Amino acid sequence: MDKKRFIIQYFKDKYKIILAFIGFIICNTLLYFLYDVRFEPILYATFLIFLFVFPFVLIDLQRTYQKNFKLYNMKGRQFLSLLEFPRADSLTEKCYQKLIEEIIEIWQDERVKQKKIDAERDDYYILWTHQIKTPIYVMELMLQTGDTTPSKWKSELIQISRYVDMALKYLQLENCCSDLVLKKIKLLPLVQEVIKNHSAILIAKHLKVHLYNLDNTILTDKKWFFFILEQLVSNAAKYTNKGSVSIYQPTPLQICIKDTGIGISNEDLPRIFEKGYTGFNGHLYQKSTGCGLYMCKKVSRILGCSLSISSEVNIGTTVTIHLPENDTLFID
Repeated sequence: MDKKRFIIQYFKDKYKIILAFIGFIICNTLLYFLYDVRFEPILYATFLIFLFVFPFVLIDLQRTYQKNFKLYNMKGRQFLSLLEFPRADSLTEKCYQKLIEEIIEIWQDERVKQKKIDAERDDYYILWTHQIKTPIYVMELMLQTGDTTPSKWKSELIQISRYVDMALKYLQLENCCSDLVLKKIKLLPLVQEVIKNHSAILIAKHLKVHLYNLDNTILTDKKWFFFILEQLVSNAAKYTNKGSVSIYQPTPLQICIKDTGIGISNEDLPRIFEKGYTGFNGHLYQKSTGCGLYMCKKVSRILGCSLSISSEVNIGTTVTIHLPENDTLFID
C-alpha cells in the first residue's frame, strides 16, 4: 500500500476538521483586524491548539494506516475469519463490520448448502453411471452373440434414453420453479402418451393396461406432471411381472397408478421417497437408482401436489397423486 497516496486520502477524508481549523484561524485573524486585539495572544492560542491537536492527528493517522494496511493484506483471500478484521472504533465502522459479519455468515451458509448440493449431485451421477452401464453391457453382449432381435435392442435403447432423460431432469430440478408454465391440460391424452412411451415393456411382459375416469382437465405444468406420471408408470411396469397396470381417478382430486406387482414391504414404505433409497426390490432387481420417487416427491410439492403409497407384498402397489384443491403452488 502506497503511504503517500494513503496520507493524501487521509487528509481528504478529514477535510471537515481541516476546514474547521482553518475557519478558527480566519476568525482569530478577523478579531485582530476588526477589534484591534493584540496579535500575540491570538497567535499563542492558535499555536497551543495546534500543539494539542497535532499528537491526536498523528495517533489517528497511524491507527488508520494500520487498519487499512491490515485490510489491504486481506484482499484476494478466499477465506476470511471475523477475528482477523481490525477492531472497529467509530459507530460507522461498527455498523459496517456488523454488516460484513452478516454477509460472511450468509456466504458461509450458502457455501455449505452448495457443497451439500454438489455432493448429492456427484453421488447421483456416480450411481447413474453404474446404472447406464447395464443396458450398454447388454447391447455389447448382443453384438458379440449376433442377437439382432429388434424388440430387445429397442428395449435397451429405451432404457438408455430414460436414464439420460432422468439425468437431464435431475439437473433441471434445481431451477424447476423458474420454468413452470401452468396450463389447463386434458389428463387422458397425457396418460395415453405415457403409456405409449412404455408400450415396449408392457407388451413384452403381457401386462394389461386399464384407463378409466380420466376425462378431467387439470391445471399444472405439463412437462413436470408428465415426468411424475412417467416415473410412476415406469416403476409399475418394472416391478410387475404379470397382471395389469391401472390408472384412474377415484375422485377429481386424486390420480391413482395401481399395479399387481411384487409390492413393497412395510419396512421399506416409510423410506421409499428418500433420495438414494432402493429398498429390497431395488437390490433384488438392480434396476433402481433410488432417485425416481425422490424426484417425483420434490416435483409434486412444487406443483402443489402430494404423493402417498399403499402396498402389499406379492399383491401390488397403489401410488396416489393428490391434486391441490386450488391453484396454489408450494415452492420450497
